[in-house]
Amino acid sequence: MRPGIAAIAGVLCITGCASPSSPKTSTDDRINIVTSPPVAPGSDFYALDEDGLKINHAMDMIQGGKIQAAIDGPINEVIAKFENEYAGKQVYSARGAAEGFMYGILGAAEGVKANPKAGMHIVVIGPSWAMAYAARSYALTEMNRTTEAEADIRKALALSPMDSQYKNELAYLITRRGDVSEALPLYQEAEANAEMTSQHPVEMKCAALRGQGYDLVELHRLDEAEAAYKKCMALVPDEPKSKAELGYIAEQRKKAASK
Repeated sequence: MRPGIAAIAGVLCITGCASPSSPKTSTDDRINIVTSPPVAPGSDFYALDEDGLKINHAMDMIQGGKIQAAIDGPINEVIAKFENEYAGKQVYSARGAAEGFMYGILGAAEGVKANPKAGMHIVVIGPSWAMAYAARSYALTEMNRTTEAEADIRKALALSPMDSQYKNELAYLITRRGDVSEALPLYQEAEANAEMTSQHPVEMKCAALRGQGYDLVELHRLDEAEAAYKKCMALVPDEPKSKAELGYIAEQRKKAASK
């Protein structure tokens, strides 16, 4: 029997959060980009702050079966804090310096395109806000409240539009409701962005590749699906979920050949 689609979902790795920093103004005087710096020279990912620790604690609560308590407690507390603090502002939530830099460029480009003459204030903070939405999405998925879960992971992606984990999670939820053609490009983007946005790029890439493989099988594109699973196994030799799916593909080919 083919593994269920839960096998393609990535592990929700809640890591990293930065504190606010002093503003950095771009060379374009219409744009003021406030960023959160790395914790130490040479570090590209931000360290946990108090809000990040609260989200990690919430994830422990969820794993311990206290799902609603995690939502009502630390998750909603962190979300409310950021929603109040940054209401009406253009904010991005990044895990590290490279990602934050890209969001600054992205926000500036979109802002100038929308209104070339207006000044703007783009805030790039650490990952805690997006992490909180992702954690609530995960909790809601565990409760089978997938419509609400999808809405929250989309909020996380609005803050962190290149994040590979959140793209994997959204793609999983979309696949789960049967729209594999919509999910497939998200998995492909997750694979492409993993090095920049994750401290666990191999795991994120493999989750994205398994998602691609699953969706490609559903689309009857077996050769491409096989290539995706083999690419995951090149990263993680004998990765069991990919190995099982390759067995499923082989069975489908045998059935087709016998007809």
